[in-house]
Amino acid sequence: MTTTETIRTSDPSLPERLLDLGADFTRHHDALKLISTLNGLDLTKAVAEHIPVTQALARGSLDLRQRLDNASGNSPSWEGRCAAERMMQLANLALLAADHLSTAAGLSYKAVHHRPHLSKAEKHIECAKQLTSLGAEDCLTAAGLLARQMCRQNLIPAQRPPALTAAQHTALHTVAAGHVVINQAVNKPLVERGQEQLAVTTLRSLENRGLISRGHAAFPPDSERLCLTQHGIRALSAVLEQPRSAPPTTSRPAIRPTAARSAAR
Repeated sequence: MTTTETIRTSDPSLPERLLDLGADFTRHHDALKLISTLNGLDLTKAVAEHIPVTQALARGSLDLRQRLDNASGNSPSWEGRCAAERMMQLANLALLAADHLSTAAGLSYKAVHHRPHLSKAEKHIECAKQLTSLGAEDCLTAAGLLARQMCRQNLIPAQRPPALTAAQHTALHTVAAGHVVINQAVNKPLVERGQEQLAVTTLRSLENRGLISRGHAAFPPDSERLCLTQHGIRALSAVLEQPRSAPPTTSRPAIRPTAARSAAR
């Protein structure tokens, strides 16, 4: 039995919870892309039904902010403070997105009888997409910051990191950030611009190990979203503090300084 196949008895760690929330943001973004293709009452219904999902992202972000604060105690580290602030930002962005969707639902209903309202509704849906589009990346960054802090404090449970090549490590990281879909027609990974390209063989090896899986993606057409499984989340969280330029080992490398991304949007 491999490390990632070990039966889990403990609660998820904070980095794992952050990666889970990031996956929720990716699914949310994909759903909004699909909603954007609808019209008429179908659009109104879909937008209205998605508002609670967006609000749940805000609650999830606030919950993690509270957990991070509780874990930090009276003397939070720089990493813990940055991670908590990112969660507060995400919570507020998700609430703003929910407000935009609420306005879009009303406008799309009016558009059934008065077409000009449709373009206004579409703009509000686009705003909701933009406000939450970096959610998965922010969660991944926060998880990395927290993993480095926990490593320094020897708080990460003693477990052997999974054997991953540098390419596999990078692939898990890119999938966690919500950057990868598979073109079903040619079975080729489509990675967002600016990200390192991934080999099909690397992704297939991770699928075979049960670390990533495929789900529906609204865009491009005939594509599937790659996402981490629970095994994949545990595997990535175990190696987050390690550099991706070399295959992870059982010994922990020196911590590399990381500049926090500006909070300005």
